[in-house]
Amino acid sequence: MNLDKTVCYCMKITYRKVKEAVDSGATTLEEVQKKTGAGTVCKKCCENLERLVEDFAADHRA
Repeated sequence: MNLDKTVCYCMKITYRKVKEAVDSGATTLEEVQKKTGAGTVCKKCCENLERLVEDFAADHRA
């Protein structure tokens, strides 16, 4: 996975920033939104963002 890929263009949030938010304790889309601002402007990325949060959170549970 390319962690430098952008997931939220409005806020310029990369996969890496989402992973860092999850690594620091965020486990839901809403928590990642609060930490990063991703998915809070046009909301077009929310579906992809939520899937990404779930994937990173699953890595912590494995």
